[in-house]
Amino acid sequence: MFALVGIVATAGAQTVESNQLEYLTKAKAVLERACGVCHGVERPLSKTFDKAGWEKTLERMHDNGAEVNAEERAQVVAYLFTKNTFEAKCSVCHPTDRPLGKNKSAADWSATVQRMSGKKPGHLTESEAADIAAYLSLVRPLP
Repeated sequence: MFALVGIVATAGAQTVESNQLEYLTKAKAVLERACGVCHGVERPLSKTFDKAGWEKTLERMHDNGAEVNAEERAQVVAYLFTKNTFEAKCSVCHPTDRPLGKNKSAADWSATVQRMSGKKPGHLTESEAADIAAYLSLVRPLP
């Protein structure tokens, strides 16, 4: 499994979750900028790949002219793979529209994901839970 925890180092008083949220925020901006030029973000957001599949896809898009360097490709892979992890893991217990219909603070998303993870021990690793909480904090923040 791919986890942002291995990519994002904590610095000072920042938590892993806030670093993950910052990383995903940058990744989403790259996705919107680079992918939106040719086909829009709906296309990659509708796909499901493993990490290697996303890496191959981003490399192919780069070869086709997408203006993304290696670091940006890694960011987009992380974002899309985290989205896929959320969909795959959370949909085992409930439809994804359930959490996607709510808006919460980053701390509340973290608490929710931890609580849900406790209902099915072993289903999520700590890093997957942190990645999913960061993803939900980005796509469903408080207004």
